[in-house]
Amino acid sequence: MPTTATTKTTDFEMYTPAGNRACQAAVNSVTRKILGKTRITAEELEHLFEEACKKVSQTHKEVYDTEPRWHIGNEINKALKEVGYGFRIDYYGGVQYIGTF
Repeated sequence: MPTTATTKTTDFEMYTPAGNRACQAAVNSVTRKILGKTRITAEELEHLFEEACKKVSQTHKEVYDTEPRWHIGNEINKALKEVGYGFRIDYYGGVQYIGTF
């Protein structure tokens, strides 16, 4: 059973602990979709990533800095790898096709 979604908060290099928690909530939301019964497409992943960042940015604009987006993408990629998707997200929100993990 996939287990990547977590309640432990990663350091996303946000300015505040509240920013880190908001990023973790966004990651958990995306990873729940990835780990769900229905597989997502690369296009859906791009949309989920951007919507997650947009939601966090409502209260934490620094989510658009390089580091937070990299950490968000990295956490999402762990879930993609765990399930065996053939693509990953980069911190710009684009999808890279890499074959199966």
